[in-house]
Amino acid sequence: MRRVLQATICVMVVWFGLFELGGFLAYKGEAAREQDIVQASAAGSSAVFYEAKPLLAKQTSYENKVIQESGKADPAAAAPNPDSKGKGAAPIDPNQKILYLTFDDGPSKNTVQVLDILKKEGITATFFVLGEHVLQQPKIAKRIIEEGHSIGNHSFNHKYEKLYGSFAEFADQVMKTDEAIYRTTGVRTTLFRAPGGTYTNFDQSYFDAMAAAGYQVHDWNVDSGDSKRVGVPASEILSAIKSSKLANTLNVLLHDSAGHAESVKALPEIIKYYKSKGYSFAKITDQIEPIQFRVAKQLKWSRALATQPEKAKLVQFSEKLDQSSKLAQAEKNAPSLILHRGQESLTLGAKDYILRDGSIEVSLLKLTKWIYGSVEFDMDHGAIEGYIDGNRVLALPSPANQSTARQADEIVVPVRSTLQKFGMEITKYIYNDRQREIWMTEQT
Repeated sequence: MRRVLQATICVMVVWFGLFELGGFLAYKGEAAREQDIVQASAAGSSAVFYEAKPLLAKQTSYENKVIQESGKADPAAAAPNPDSKGKGAAPIDPNQKILYLTFDDGPSKNTVQVLDILKKEGITATFFVLGEHVLQQPKIAKRIIEEGHSIGNHSFNHKYEKLYGSFAEFADQVMKTDEAIYRTTGVRTTLFRAPGGTYTNFDQSYFDAMAAAGYQVHDWNVDSGDSKRVGVPASEILSAIKSSKLANTLNVLLHDSAGHAESVKALPEIIKYYKSKGYSFAKITDQIEPIQFRVAKQLKWSRALATQPEKAKLVQFSEKLDQSSKLAQAEKNAPSLILHRGQESLTLGAKDYILRDGSIEVSLLKLTKWIYGSVEFDMDHGAIEGYIDGNRVLALPSPANQSTARQADEIVVPVRSTLQKFGMEITKYIYNDRQREIWMTEQT
């Protein structure tokens, strides 16, 4: 049985970094690569194979315009740890009074109320979230970012015995939570807060491993006391705030998870109090010097130090996630790609094409529709075929376990090789950070 697909405009799936929860990045491209375009032998008839032929060796600069084709901690311990500095940390003006409101353990329904209050007050804050809660409340996690706040990693499930029993488990939770945050919000964060704080939980090897992987570990110097027992009343929370020492830079610990409705109730008065003291409110960024507790002489936990392979695994994960985030941001800001054929043009938005290994890849259906061809899906053999004037010019296998016509819409193909099979050749192209255009003509 063979079904003809209507070559309607589709959105190419470009997923930089296909994450698997468990702390590992697979980075599998959803688009078909040129070397994956092979003969569909199961179809039982002659199919077309074409070689990988990159269009570009690399992206050019704009100057090269046209190219021709040929928890709890000891408050006394709240002092910066000189061995664990923030990446690119910017010093604070000693005369400026700045306050960072931070909320741990969300997102939850209480986070919605916190966000409403912050919006009304016109201030920003920082939310150290649990990975499992991000997956449960994705809309709230997205709202945190949409309204201009910072988001940070607070482990996946907050279970102390797992986090501090071994660095391997700790690192795994860091990676799982980063994956959840990035997949949900599109934000790559390097901010981290240890459940219970670092004092008596972190040894120096934890600090060193996190710093090597590019994370900034933030403790606090004002504890609101809202988590010392269940149901701490708002009046007691406010009293703890007002009895805390003042300094030019304050990092205030609060909680917005389920069970902290009293923290939400106290928040407007907390903001009012600090405004009366002349503080400006800001969110934490990766340029802010962290407030960290000193390393305790005696830990709560009996465990081995973080090993070099464990540290290296976290570093590798972090570097790959950084790369994925940068590539995604670059593609998001990329100019449209315009294809020219005589007097006709096809404009593809930044999400509709990708540069991979020197080859520009676009939606097979969009390209085929533009040149008045058709795409057919052989449901008996799982093959996707392209036709021009009734003649089959290419055939490629359906991706593994994807044997429906709907999923065929997600197939992308290399521009140069595909156009050649469609009887066209590229005569000129411009590809830089401001302009991306390709001119083609029919082969003679």
